Amino acid sequence: MFFLKRAAYSALLLSGSLYANTLTSQNAEKIPQVPAWQSSSHWLFNALTSNFAKQADDYQDAIRSIADVAEQSKQYEAFNYTYDLAISALYIERAAEIARHWVAAYPQDSEAHLALMRALLMKNDVESAYAEMLAVLSTDAGPQNIAQISRLLSYLNDGNNRVSILQRLSKAFPDNPFLYYYLGIHASEQGQIDLAIDAFNHALMIDKQWRQLEIMQAKALSSIGALKEARHMMANLRKRYPEDSSLLSTEIDMLVEYYQWEDALELARRWDKNVPGEPRIQELIAWLYANSKNYAMAEKSYRYLLEHDIIEDSQFAFQMGQAAIAAGKNDAARTWLQSIPADSRLYMLARQQQSLMLFEEKRIAQAQQAFAEMRKEFSDYALEMYLVEITQLDQAKKFAQAQAVLHAALQDYPRQIDLLYAQAEHLSMSGDAAAAESAYQEILALDAANIDALNAYGYLLLTQTERRQEAAVMIEKAIAQYPDSPAIQDSYAWLLYRQGKSQEALKWSQRAYAAYRKNEIAAHYVEILAANDKKDLAREVYQNEMRGQPNNPHLIEIGQRLGLADEH
Repeated sequence: MFFLKRAAYSALLLSGSLYANTLTSQNAEKIPQVPAWQSSSHWLFNALTSNFAKQADDYQDAIRSIADVAEQSKQYEAFNYTYDLAISALYIERAAEIARHWVAAYPQDSEAHLALMRALLMKNDVESAYAEMLAVLSTDAGPQNIAQISRLLSYLNDGNNRVSILQRLSKAFPDNPFLYYYLGIHASEQGQIDLAIDAFNHALMIDKQWRQLEIMQAKALSSIGALKEARHMMANLRKRYPEDSSLLSTEIDMLVEYYQWEDALELARRWDKNVPGEPRIQELIAWLYANSKNYAMAEKSYRYLLEHDIIEDSQFAFQMGQAAIAAGKNDAARTWLQSIPADSRLYMLARQQQSLMLFEEKRIAQAQQAFAEMRKEFSDYALEMYLVEITQLDQAKKFAQAQAVLHAALQDYPRQIDLLYAQAEHLSMSGDAAAAESAYQEILALDAANIDALNAYGYLLLTQTERRQEAAVMIEKAIAQYPDSPAIQDSYAWLLYRQGKSQEALKWSQRAYAAYRKNEIAAHYVEILAANDKKDLAREVYQNEMRGQPNNPHLIEIGQRLGLADEH
């Protein structure tokens, strides 16, 4: 641990410092009352005793031995060392007490205030911690102190509290762009994208040439589906900073997230001209050719990587298999994947990919036979193989076959939580709400703290029954305990939307979509956007997602219902 090393180092400094004080006091002129050397010797003895106790992992005794030294000597190193001991031992109340003495002795020292701030945040004393932040920033509101405060906010478990504190600090110091910058970052992490964009705008009004701020703003816009606006910002940045390759990398990431393969490829080739021969860029270009369905150029690019020892034979074959699948050349894909030897680390993935191809080709019986063979060959991964097969069967609406596989899997792995969860989802998808409810109840009986099951149970009641009040209780409990889960955020957003709270629903739907866009999450986001009179953004999100999820039934349904399908 960092603090243990730091504490040991501080002990050496502290002992040396106190010993120096002892020598000085012995040679000094006579001082009235108690000779200074007696106090210094006592402090040195306690410091050494503390260090020995720490070495024996007796932190409580170590703190007890050194505490008086810090409070009586008022030495900076003593406070620092004692505080680090308390933090390392997780004696948070004691650490806060020590830090208060430290601040009292050194009221202008930012490290002392930051130490107290940390202890207060660790004990969730938000208001006292906020007062310390004001004290630090009133003395020095520079980027270093603000970065330290942002880092310390991670000790608060509730991300919304972090955002709230930074909002208050921004109001207290309205001309400080760094506070708005970190407010934007924390708001983005919490999925509060509108707030993040607003914070970045405030910072840019104060400092119009802050490149990183503009990048963060573009990323925030992209994360909520506003890709056109984000790309416009990135294009302006690239004009102003034509030599900055990181801008190309950032924009490529945005484009890839929304399946804009050709546009990403164009930027990657431009990046390659700026940094010719860079292996990671060459790999990126090959991968983009594959996803663009340009099989010939993908093969040329991957062969270049193979010939220059950037990838090995098995990687080449696997990537060519993927490129062939993307281009609709399944026979070629099989040839490539079957060429991977059994001793390759990619062999199992290649086998699984061939089995998944059978599902895509609607050759269900052959696909199931392939998965059965893999479970025997890769017995350590049999459970995972069961779960993949069940998911594929449910997606193909082969519910009877899925139920049979579930039955076999539960015989091999009785009461296994992941299988029980898969069973509940299977029953829900097949429309048997009563049986699905029983399955979720079984999971919660085995694991009462399973928040994912609680959320899914609540969502089942919300969408397939009239028991909305029960659903609300479950989903609200889930979001209170696990507010950063995209699945739970989506359920909560849908609950709010069903309750007629469209604006509040949008905040949570944005958070879910920014983190994960598969299954129903993207479709819910499109519908909630439209309900909030954001039809243009709803259309943009729908069109971009349909590029990468053309068979998503939830997207297809919402596109038809809102009239977006005709515009695709």
